Amino acid sequence: MADRNHHAHLRAHKMSDVVFECVAPYIHDSRDRQSVSLVCRRWYEVESHTRKHVMMALCYAATPAQLSRRFPYLESVKLKGKPRAAMYNLIPDDWGGFVAPWVEEIARSFVCLKAVHFRRMIVTDEDLELLARSRGHALQVLKLDKCSGFSTDGLLHICRLCRNLNTLFLEESQIREKDGEWLHELALNNTVLESLNFYMTDLSQVDFKDLELIARKCKSLVSVKIGDCEILDLVGFFQAAASLEEFSGACFNDQGERYGTLSYPSRLCRLGLNYISTNEMPIVFPFASRLKKLDLLYALLDTEDHCHLLSKCPNLEVLETRNVIGDRGMVVLAQFCKKLQRLRIERGDDEQEMEDEEGIVSQIGITAISEGCLDLQYIAVYVSDITNAALESMGMHLKNLNDFRVVLLDREEIYPLTMESELCYVAARSLEDLPSIFDPEG
Repeated sequence: MADRNHHAHLRAHKMSDVVFECVAPYIHDSRDRQSVSLVCRRWYEVESHTRKHVMMALCYAATPAQLSRRFPYLESVKLKGKPRAAMYNLIPDDWGGFVAPWVEEIARSFVCLKAVHFRRMIVTDEDLELLARSRGHALQVLKLDKCSGFSTDGLLHICRLCRNLNTLFLEESQIREKDGEWLHELALNNTVLESLNFYMTDLSQVDFKDLELIARKCKSLVSVKIGDCEILDLVGFFQAAASLEEFSGACFNDQGERYGTLSYPSRLCRLGLNYISTNEMPIVFPFASRLKKLDLLYALLDTEDHCHLLSKCPNLEVLETRNVIGDRGMVVLAQFCKKLQRLRIERGDDEQEMEDEEGIVSQIGITAISEGCLDLQYIAVYVSDITNAALESMGMHLKNLNDFRVVLLDREEIYPLTMESELCYVAARSLEDLPSIFDPEG
């Protein structure tokens, strides 16, 4: 009897291993995978060999060799270097965050790697050359996010050797520009590009014929974010980019009447407008109703312009702007943009000049969007003042809110605040991030 029970137990144990081996590839949440890896040695091994993606919030949390031993068949890796404080020059330049040891291990051990994302790290041209030569045949995604230390020579290796690249992301990276040959190589060698982003970089030696060639050859191109250039130079690109859904960059430098012939692609639904003013705003009106994302951080629009434009965007899901939107703009947003999910309102450099035009956000605007935009999941906002009643309104109405960031700007009179409000119920229920800074210094 004991032998039969023992054999039955072994069969059940083996069966559970087989079942887990079949199920493991479909478990994607890293916390769930971490939990099942602790069950037993066998499940640890299965989880190790089936893990496809790893994100390290600090690149020094493990060594490259440790990561490759733990997860030898990774297809995607994201590494973060310097902390967020580096964005405000609070971290010394020699802090660290070099990608060199990681690229060396990628070249040596990660035979299945298809996607690499480095954030706030130091990348050299030699790193990019090694990455291109070792993984260029398989690399599909390369994101150099707020990185520094490399030049267009390094990008040239990537664009010449990584012919299966569908995503090239360089946003806010500090890149030494030598020439525009990297973009020309990308145009010549790539037919599968879906997303190209060198927004907020100093890359200016761009041949618009290369962009047009990329649009013609890459039929799946859906997102392009570029640096500052005259938008009229992109007429040919827009005509060729039939599948384009997202565009940011370029600027309006000419006389307003010259933009009357400008036409955006018919599928465009996510738009960033740099230096657009009241005179050029009518360009957006014909397709404003299909916009899902709108970036106005670098637009030259006042409060009234915001009200006018937002009233024509009923399908808007993401809005990024400055606090020149004002309470009046927030009320319009709450009235017309019922599908809004993400709202980011930054402090502009010239807000003191805008105050006469109602260019401030207070508890009035916060209360309006909390009652009108019930699908909001993310809010990051600079406010002139805020009250407990506004926080209570958010807690009562925004059931899906999971990330709330608020900074109180300098004001002579500040309302006393307590967090003992309905917002605490939101925090207990769904908030994942609550970095509220009630600081008169902003």
